[in-house]
This record gives sequence, structure tokens and C-alpha cells, in this order.
Amino acid sequence: MSSDSVSGGGADTNGIVDVESAESFREIVTANERVVVDYFADWCGPCKQQTPILEELAGTVDAPVLGVDTDEHAGLAAEASVRSIPTVAIYRDGEEVERFVGVTGADEIRAALA
Repeated sequence: MSSDSVSGGGADTNGIVDVESAESFREIVTANERVVVDYFADWCGPCKQQTPILEELAGTVDAPVLGVDTDEHAGLAAEASVRSIPTVAIYRDGEEVERFVGVTGADEIRAALA
């Protein structure tokens, strides 16, 4: 499915869909073939560097880019074993297949989606 099929998510800010609940997260991850998930916090300096990279990426890939605020959704972060932020995870067919910890370039993320 394409990113056009994203449903049940939160506000779409510059291409990144803010996750509002664990249910909406699971719905989007299972409804799309590929999904990019950014685990972040507002107070995190490196996360602020990662955001524009993901905003650019969101407009160029056929996969939704989700933003999971680890302060608001600590349960989702714990479920995914996120220990450091920013963490960018690639999901394929509902399962995590790749993970990047720290600021990661768009080309590296794009290659993981291929």
C-alpha cells in the first residue's frame, strides 16, 4: 500500500504523522507494506537534527513516516526496546526489519526501504 493509505494517525506535520495512540500506531504499521518510525522526544537535541531529514524523506518515499514521542508513548518505546533517541525503525509487513540509532541520513534510510 502507498503512504496515501495512511489512516488512523494523528496530525500530519510536514509529512511526518504524529502517532496519537498505540492503536493508531499498530493500525498504520499493519496497514502499510513499509513504514518508517521515528522515536523521539521534544527535548532531544539530536532528534531536532533528525526531524528535517525525515521531513525531506517523507516526500520522496512510498511509505508513511510516523513520529512517536517517547515521553507521550513510553509504552510503545518500551515495547520496541528503544533505549536511545533518536531511533529510526523500518517496518516491513508489520515487523521491524532495520533500526538506526542516532542521527541517520536520508540515503541510509532510503536504502533500507529498498
